[in-house]
Amino acid sequence: MVAILTVGLAFIGGVALTHLYILAAEGRGPVALQDHRSMHQGSVVVGGGLPVLIAALAATIMLWPINSGLAVLMSTICVLAIISYVDDMKPMSRKVRFGVHIAAAVLCAASIPGNAGVFGGILPTWLDRALVVLALVWYINLYNFMDGIDGLAGAETAAVAGGYTLVSMISGNFDTSFAGLGLASAGAALGFLFWNWHPARIFLGDVGSIPLGLMTGWLMVDLAVNVSFAAAVILPLYFAADATLTILGRLSRGERIWEPHRTHFYQRAARAAGSHSLVVKGVIAANAVLVGLAVLAFSMPATALAMAALTVAALLLWMQGLTTRTASTQP
Repeated sequence: MVAILTVGLAFIGGVALTHLYILAAEGRGPVALQDHRSMHQGSVVVGGGLPVLIAALAATIMLWPINSGLAVLMSTICVLAIISYVDDMKPMSRKVRFGVHIAAAVLCAASIPGNAGVFGGILPTWLDRALVVLALVWYINLYNFMDGIDGLAGAETAAVAGGYTLVSMISGNFDTSFAGLGLASAGAALGFLFWNWHPARIFLGDVGSIPLGLMTGWLMVDLAVNVSFAAAVILPLYFAADATLTILGRLSRGERIWEPHRTHFYQRAARAAGSHSLVVKGVIAANAVLVGLAVLAFSMPATALAMAALTVAALLLWMQGLTTRTASTQP
């Protein structure tokens, strides 16, 4: 019952607080302006991550126990949100932003129990923690990279956070505090989608994508430690694959990877199809499969990982197909 109440409360909070934020921010808050690299038309209010985070954290605090690990994560999320909101209002130095991301990842990695191995216990503790920091910093930033069309980051947050909670509860070996945050985040993200579905009236902004990247990334670390490393790889696999392959491609072409662009698989597919929602629906379908495979990873990790890779490959090929078919029909 508390799980249903958590999702419902966070969902209502996500819908209501996002609406209030839109009303308060229109004409006064940060906006995303249309330019040659944007995926939207006109100007759209930015900063929707703020009501999402408030709804998720409030529901968690009200309904679930708060242990030291969750307290560290929530505090770090709040710091990232503040820094990122300032960045939304007036862009700050990349070095400052990146330094804050590293500090947040280090703090979270330091909260892992000393005898716990994230990578299956096969690595020395120092290397295990160093790789956790590296993975979290990358995941924070790729979440920001992937927040580029209406509905995508909200749908991914609901799938990964909700999938984490489902997998953890089925396993019977989970931290109830983090499970509550997963449920609340999924509910708040779904509420945000009410306003962010194409055509969006509001965007997450860095205040949403950066903290949500840390939060979902950390939930995967917890999943790897307490439940299944394979499941932790499977749930966010689409975001990780699209962002990583795109960045590697840009590096190979000598491009500046920190500059805005429209070359992710999902961006090219949305432009080609003329529809954000079509692409997001494809991602939602693939994520539903990935959640099921994360459950399968309990008993058949290698098989589940292979099937997850095939699922994501099929999704990326479908997106590429949308791009290619449209290009071939143009005069």
